[in-house]
Amino acid sequence: MRGAACAVALIGLGCASTVTRLDGSFPTPVGPAKSDCEKADWLVPAPTRVEFIDKVGRHSAPRDDGVALYRVGQARPESIPALVDAMGKESPTFERHSSAVRAYDTRAWTAAGLGVAGLAAIGIGTALFVSAFGTRNVANADGTISAQQHIDATKAGVGGVLALSGFGLGIVGIAVNPGQAERSRAEAERYVFLPPDDKQEDVVKWTQTYNQALRARCERAP
Repeated sequence: MRGAACAVALIGLGCASTVTRLDGSFPTPVGPAKSDCEKADWLVPAPTRVEFIDKVGRHSAPRDDGVALYRVGQARPESIPALVDAMGKESPTFERHSSAVRAYDTRAWTAAGLGVAGLAAIGIGTALFVSAFGTRNVANADGTISAQQHIDATKAGVGGVLALSGFGLGIVGIAVNPGQAERSRAEAERYVFLPPDDKQEDVVKWTQTYNQALRARCERAP
């Protein structure tokens, strides 16, 4: 269940520390953003470092030949899947990145869901099990009243089954949850174009086309 909770946290964090913007940028023929309208959505291709974590999580292998897309003045890259509609509806490159990210996110969210369900089952089961034990007043032969312990077997049984099921769900969630190595690769797919599959000149060309269209829209705007 701890692994499932980590999955939720990692997804919520967005860009992980395994992706870092480096100094400089790759200029496009259209030049830099000129107006506030352009700066709001302008994209800047910049060199980016990616850290690939090994399977045991003790070592990392950095790569400094990546390219990511950033908004003006930002150090956090834009998600490649989030740019599909604007830049890569028909691009196999964008679809390849998006597919890898979807596969990772599906596993991470599945692990998180199993962990949450497991915690809920343990909580409800424990409450039912505890509430199954109580006392009730019993009339004695001499006319006196005494308290005797009473166990609701149905509640105890249901509570025990729920608690055990919760532990089982948590174990499955931990098994399903991606490890650090998978996470570092998924973050690379989410944010960074890497050679030889992704060419720097292609990323610059896509950015040029996008920024040109943005400039045209801003020039038509009041």
